[in-house]
Amino acid sequence: MIFSFSRLNLYKQCPNRFYNKYVLEKDEPMTQPLALGKAVHKAIEDKINGIPHQESILNGYAEANFHEELTQSEIADLVEKAPVQSAMGDTETYFKLKLADEANAPQLQGFIDLIQPNGRITDWKTNRVPYKTLDNHQLALYAWVVSQLKGLHSVEGCLYFIRFRKESNHVFTPEEMEQARQWALDTANEINGRLALLKSHPDNAGMLFPAHPSKLCRHCPFAWECLKNNSNVLTSHGV
Repeated sequence: MIFSFSRLNLYKQCPNRFYNKYVLEKDEPMTQPLALGKAVHKAIEDKINGIPHQESILNGYAEANFHEELTQSEIADLVEKAPVQSAMGDTETYFKLKLADEANAPQLQGFIDLIQPNGRITDWKTNRVPYKTLDNHQLALYAWVVSQLKGLHSVEGCLYFIRFRKESNHVFTPEEMEQARQWALDTANEINGRLALLKSHPDNAGMLFPAHPSKLCRHCPFAWECLKNNSNVLTSHGV
C-alpha cells in the first residue's frame, strides 16, 4: 500500500474506518463539503494557471461531478476570497517519496496545492472551523517533502481558511519536519504490520482494526454498521 497523509490520519482517527475504506475498499458517498472542497481546489488551480475566472468556476463544478447539493455561486463565493494571482507558483504538485532509505520502506504520495518559487507552500482549506498548522502533521509532512525535492533547510507552510480569509503560518525547522516524517513512517509500518497479520488471521479484523468512537462518527458512512458490530464499545462512549 502506498500511503498519503489522509490515509495515515484516518487510521489514527479510527482504524475501523480505515479498514472499511482502504482494505475492504467500500465506497464513501461524495458529501456536499467534500464536493465543495474538490470544486474550489480545481477552480483555484485553474485561476493560478491563467484560466479566466468564470471558466475556472465551471471547471470546478465539473470536477465535483455537478454535485446536486452544490451551486456555481457557492464555488465562486469561496474562490473570490482566495488570495490568488496568475502564475504565482506550481499548483497541485504530485509527489511520491520513500519515508526511509531502506529498499522496502513505505512510500508517501500526495498533492501539494501551491508551491511558490521561494519554496513556501499553501494548502487551501474550505473547512467551517479553522485550526493551526501544528494541530496535525499534514503541513509539516508536506514541508519535509518540499525540503527533499528542493534541498531546503527550512520551509514555510500556510493553511489558508478561505471562508474566513484567515491563514495559519509556520516556518518548519529540520527537527519539526523530521518529527512528521517519523510519525508517518511509524504509522505506515504499524498499518503494514497489521495488514500482514490480517492475511494469516482474517477473522481478527475487528481486533486488528478496532473502532475508535468519537464525534467524528457522525460523519462516517460506516457508523451504523459499526454500531451494530461494536454496540458495547460505542454505547460506552455515548455514541
